[in-house]
Amino acid sequence: MGTINLDNLRPGMVLASDAKDLSGRVLLTAGNELTEKHLRVFKIWGISEADVQGIDQKDVVEQEVAQVDPEVREKAEEKVRGLFALTERTHPAILELSRLALLRLVKGNGGSQQ
Repeated sequence: MGTINLDNLRPGMVLASDAKDLSGRVLLTAGNELTEKHLRVFKIWGISEADVQGIDQKDVVEQEVAQVDPEVREKAEEKVRGLFALTERTHPAILELSRLALLRLVKGNGGSQQ
């Protein structure tokens, strides 16, 4: 199980823990299978992530990046390593920024832009 960003949640995923809004109110309890309606409600109520069974954010990124041409992926990874070379790469914020940068590069320009 792992916490997945809202953009990566998909219908059919099952919550591992309760999904709560910003004030702590439970919107959907653990064990429920997500639907499109749930995802819309999460967005409306400001839920940015949810804990789901069987997958975590790292798995999601790996799946998305694995679908990209290996040469494009390598260029993008190299660029991201350069962008974050002077940072603490294990810090959660830096990991998330690196993930977002990599996804943007592989989906957008393939990391070929300097």
